[in-house]
Amino acid sequence: RMEHDHLDCEKERAKQGWSTVILIVKRKRSKQGCLGYEKKGGVMKNILRFRTYYKRNLPHIQIENSFYAITFRLAFSIPKEILKKLGDLRKDFDGISKVLKGKELKDYKQEFERRYFEDFDKFIEGFVASPKWLNKNEVAEIVLNSVQFFNNKRYVLYAICIMPNHVHMIIQPLESKSGDFYSLAEIMHSIKSFSAGECNKILQRKGQFWCHESYDHLIRNEEDFFYQMNYIINNPVKSGLIDDAYKWEYLWIKEL
Repeated sequence: RMEHDHLDCEKERAKQGWSTVILIVKRKRSKQGCLGYEKKGGVMKNILRFRTYYKRNLPHIQIENSFYAITFRLAFSIPKEILKKLGDLRKDFDGISKVLKGKELKDYKQEFERRYFEDFDKFIEGFVASPKWLNKNEVAEIVLNSVQFFNNKRYVLYAICIMPNHVHMIIQPLESKSGDFYSLAEIMHSIKSFSAGECNKILQRKGQFWCHESYDHLIRNEEDFFYQMNYIINNPVKSGLIDDAYKWEYLWIKEL
């Protein structure tokens, strides 16, 4: 099996061409040619390092020893009208959240995040024009194996569901030997870069396979955990792909 540690520059060069590597945060190559680093103020910085907060198009928050529901999708463009609708929802949220306080604000934020994500997820599932490469068994199997490869090594995997054009999963990043927790950026980089190259080989294609950015939701409590778990389990049924979620071939749930 191909080595998964894509932060080792020399191994990366030997394994595959640079064109097949997809990063979640930025596609950068330093003068030394190492992916995952960029030069800021004359200093090389690891952009996959653990950070409590960073933002690209979406905000990303990571707290040590926490659980996350993550969705990552294939590379396709979202129509402008959908982006506008999502933008309008965010503006409404910003306006309402300014006048709320305490528990009301906390409850409103949590409910908005659920609704916002589910609206976006419904669009992804129903977007006829998107590629459906994950419908192919060999491709889905590569993705499943890529996600499971670092289970109990860099994170604990609690659930994964592979849909035709996107993937849902719940993970808990683990502490590394250095004492830092593995970052979501590093975790997603490893999954995406390996699976992108292997899936493109199966599909006999070149180019971007995954959307660069993923959606990650910080799970706040036990209720939220089981809400996210049930959402993932029922996703194939709600999408009309199957009548029994547990018959879905690419659904895996950790025994609790």
